[in-house]
Amino acid sequence: DHGKDFYAAVSWSDVPKEDGRRLWLGWLSNWQYANNIPTHPWRSAMSIPRSLALRTTTDGLRMVQSPVKELRTLREEKTELINLTIENGTLALGSKGISGKRLEIIADVKINNASEIGFRLRTGNEEASIVGYDVKLQELFVDRTSSGNITFHDSFTGKHTGPLTSANGRIRLHIYLDDSSIEIFGNRGETVLSERIFPSPENIGVEFYSKGGNAKINSLRAWKLKSIWN
Repeated sequence: DHGKDFYAAVSWSDVPKEDGRRLWLGWLSNWQYANNIPTHPWRSAMSIPRSLALRTTTDGLRMVQSPVKELRTLREEKTELINLTIENGTLALGSKGISGKRLEIIADVKINNASEIGFRLRTGNEEASIVGYDVKLQELFVDRTSSGNITFHDSFTGKHTGPLTSANGRIRLHIYLDDSSIEIFGNRGETVLSERIFPSPENIGVEFYSKGGNAKINSLRAWKLKSIWN
């Protein structure tokens, strides 16, 4: 995990043989600032559970992570977009029914001639948590320099990256957004980033952006997610 907040992952050793999966989750925090996280009366959280597998890639055999299939039971209202071209700029998705604090987003994006593409999450009042892709560097990144409360520790803010190679000019992003976290799975789990965020509670906007040229959303599916708590 190339994000700032995935530590001490633990896997289950007693998954039934008929299931056969290797499942794990990690501590969704970082010791640099874990004692300063601005939450009360709890502190920190765990990642969503992930299924591990081996996949042959152009770089050889690699381990990949995918959100466990059981998380689909949290899906509620669904919105789907197809064949949507975005010129150099930003497209707000709230009018298309995509906004909120808890979302699952799966997007297949054609880069075209853009130099950077991505999503701005939990936007509003000059706040945004950015999940982006740098085309030249071939890097997936999270930028939380304007994500909300970033002043509780000097090590919290910043931009964090992981390598991701586009395939035929396309990338696939699978994003889980929760009240105070983002977990991103690039190209079906080849590159993963997990990050805590602390936005203002009223900021629930979602935007797609393209820099340096146009990009095309081949398909986008988004679900509002219910809470795991009764």
